[in-house]
Amino acid sequence: MPYSLFLFDYDGTLCDTRRAITYSFERTFDHYQVPRPAPEVLQTMINRGLVLGDMLQELLPERPTAEVAEWVITYRSIYVHEAEALVMPFPGALALFRQLAAQGTLIAVLSNKGAAVLEASLTQLGLRPFVALVIGDGSLPEKQLAKKPDPMVFHAVVQPRFPQVPAHRILMVGDTPADLEFARNSGIDSCWVSFGFGDDDQCRALRPTHTVSRLLDIPALRAGVAQLVAQ
Repeated sequence: MPYSLFLFDYDGTLCDTRRAITYSFERTFDHYQVPRPAPEVLQTMINRGLVLGDMLQELLPERPTAEVAEWVITYRSIYVHEAEALVMPFPGALALFRQLAAQGTLIAVLSNKGAAVLEASLTQLGLRPFVALVIGDGSLPEKQLAKKPDPMVFHAVVQPRFPQVPAHRILMVGDTPADLEFARNSGIDSCWVSFGFGDDDQCRALRPTHTVSRLLDIPALRAGVAQLVAQ
């Protein structure tokens, strides 16, 4: 059965944002005159797909919540004004969206990234016109949506937005355990992109429905291919 709705993660799936994220963290810590986190610590957090606020709270365990919230604002300002130029779409991202749209496939982007940054980046990269729904951190503050891997976004936003699409025709595409666990918790199939940020062993242990090693392998799933396994 082909999929008719694709849910894409952003960081590590559609775009290589590692340099932008690292730069923004370093500049934020410099701004507050706090020693930068060790690169390997930061990399581990990126690989886990954590929400920005949770990452900062782990890095600053003694700081009150209100102060961490201020750091989040500073980080996002630095990201937008200084680091966005470091973002690189993975090969085939734009071509993939064009192909899926031409096939009549619905596309949504679900990310734990800040909503404003997410919208701006998708627009700048030419991806936004193909996307029917964008959900990021803060997109619907009145709903207080839980972040991936909690399935709240799927049940409270995705299903009501696309009531005509049954769950078995929806595919979550992502690179981290948070994405794969979100799919499992939502009762939908998953596609792990093995070139992303997630730890290979952890992601494979979650047994994604599909595995691809490049974005342009994904349209084959629209045609109903049962399995694509990257060796």
